[in-house]
Amino acid sequence: MTAILRNNQINPRRLCALLALCVLVVGFSSMVPAQSFNEPTMNNPRNPLLEISSSLGDIQLELFPDAAPLNVERVRQLAAAERAYYDNLTFHRSVNDTLIQLGAPERAGRERPATTVRDEINARGLGLEQQQVLDPGGRPHAWLNIRDQMDFQSKLLMPLYRRLNISNESQLVQRQDEVLGQLRNMNLLQAYEQMGYRYDGTLASRRPLAGSVVMANYGPNTNDGELVILLRDAPWLTGTHTVVGRVASGMDVVEQIGRYPNASVRVYQVRPVSVTPAEDTINNGQSTP
Repeated sequence: MTAILRNNQINPRRLCALLALCVLVVGFSSMVPAQSFNEPTMNNPRNPLLEISSSLGDIQLELFPDAAPLNVERVRQLAAAERAYYDNLTFHRSVNDTLIQLGAPERAGRERPATTVRDEINARGLGLEQQQVLDPGGRPHAWLNIRDQMDFQSKLLMPLYRRLNISNESQLVQRQDEVLGQLRNMNLLQAYEQMGYRYDGTLASRRPLAGSVVMANYGPNTNDGELVILLRDAPWLTGTHTVVGRVASGMDVVEQIGRYPNASVRVYQVRPVSVTPAEDTINNGQSTP
């Protein structure tokens, strides 16, 4: 206290120096990687586990072969040491409190896989049938992410015209009441099927919830290996994106990555890791058949 107090008076010079040191220490500590040392919490200890080593810490992902066997196998193959597909990439997309994304090899001068994997989604229990495409005011459902009139036409109208075998303007004029009736009665499941999405009732049904790992895509059956980790529930991805796993450890690291700019957090490597069987499994609220 004698360094700060002199004759019961505050020494301004010493106090300013101490405050500056505190600011420096706090600022430095905020840049320290948020290493995660927690043991993974598994839904099923027999599920495969992947570890992402990043410049901010490690993340462990439990994969769900019961929900997406083909997509899980694709991710595991890409992560194998001989492929090292994800190594030395970055989390090229980061949306605070929403999601982070990795697996864009072209940013490192490498090519994407030559083939894609089909969607693996079980629509049972997801509630898509209860969601109407148009609200009472005629506005499209928010999950469709329709930006403008052209988007409305490409996502809803053109697939509907094809399904109704309407191929020219004259047929459209004659059947416009039928088209309008179809739109008013259409639910999201029907709309997605019309767009080309297909569903498999034999798979476990998984919702895109906070902590879920889903396959990025560019439309139906275009999964190639790019991964999205969700920081919050993403109902707008329901029925169109395959859920392949969940964060088993390192959610604190995921949250910190979400606060960094795009492509500023490096992925050192992604590798399968061995799982120590546990006596109890943890249920994270996902629905299963």
